[in-house]
Amino acid sequence: MPGLEAMTRAETLPASGGPGNAGRQITTVALLVLAVSVMHYETVTTLPLLHDVYRRLYYIPVGLAAVWFGVRGGVIASAVVAVLYAPHILLHWQHVGREIANQFMEIVQYFAFSALIGHFAGRERRYRLRSEETAEKLEDSYQELRRQADMILEIEGQLRQADRLAAVGELAATITHEIRNPLSSIRGTVEILKEDFPANSPKAEFFEILLKETDRLNKVVEDYLGLARSKAAEGATALLDLGELVRQTAALVGVQTAKRGVRLTTAIDVPLPVRGNPVHLKQVLLNLLLNAVQATKPGGKIGVRGGVREGVVKGLEYRDVEGRLVEVVVEDEGPGIPEADLAKVFLPFYTTRPEGTGLGLAISLRIAEAHGGTLEAGNRPGGGARFVLSLPAVEAEERDRG
Repeated sequence: MPGLEAMTRAETLPASGGPGNAGRQITTVALLVLAVSVMHYETVTTLPLLHDVYRRLYYIPVGLAAVWFGVRGGVIASAVVAVLYAPHILLHWQHVGREIANQFMEIVQYFAFSALIGHFAGRERRYRLRSEETAEKLEDSYQELRRQADMILEIEGQLRQADRLAAVGELAATITHEIRNPLSSIRGTVEILKEDFPANSPKAEFFEILLKETDRLNKVVEDYLGLARSKAAEGATALLDLGELVRQTAALVGVQTAKRGVRLTTAIDVPLPVRGNPVHLKQVLLNLLLNAVQATKPGGKIGVRGGVREGVVKGLEYRDVEGRLVEVVVEDEGPGIPEADLAKVFLPFYTTRPEGTGLGLAISLRIAEAHGGTLEAGNRPGGGARFVLSLPAVEAEERDRG
């Protein structure tokens, strides 16, 4: 039907359901208009009551067009009805003057009816769209508030942990100076006294115990001092290859792996450029590898692999931003970490070994976070623990400047 297709473009607000649904709506309106027009032309004028009914039936397609396509859609449908119905009036009702006037007045009412219905339908559609946009904005605001609330809770947790570590650091700074010097004197005295007793002496065993316990106590003091100093040299950063640090650290623990009968393999084929303190980062790697050695039974294997991947790094104001991460994964074939303990492995003084201090992983996490990275604990699917150290990668431009 001429001009009816223009209804899809006539109204600025789209018909509900998309282009496919609009096509079905146009087809429905067109078929209704055509059907009513055919009934008019096929019914003789000696049945005026039927023609009155047919005239009223035109309101259905006109009203539907106004509801679906707004004012202009309804007006176009009314114009199509007028084009199809007017010839019938002029040809078959010209002998009845009053009736022809009524029928032309009916056509005028089609236009008024469609304009009125289209106006209210368009306003309702605008209100609905505005409500949907408002609901979407509210949902976006809600999600943003949730994200910010989660971020605040995360920062709060970090601050609480930082407070605990700061308290431990203050305690360490206070007691280490009071303990280390006497401890060194005790060890020196024991070594001097030990020389007076041969190896086969019954009392030589006690000197060995004294030296061993002195060393253990010294390690505890060093771990305390590590918590106090893990932030101290934060500014002493350098451009370095974390993969090379991994290889150096793996060589350092070679003696321990050989004694325990554990095999250590590394799979790092690309440079892992980061900016950080090499002494502190080597301490993190050493803690992870020594823990893996102690957890793995003789004959087991420890795997270290590294790479660069896309991920999320901390930007300004603690906001998560997309970036490149250097990742080092340390996996062992030990018993793994109980699910209930995964959230506690980085807490100070938490340990499952009688001889452990529970400070190594706490220090390692603090160092990783001081470098803008993370340290995560988990379990391998086949059994054993997995630790993932992630640090922001240095981009090529910065490496060139370095």
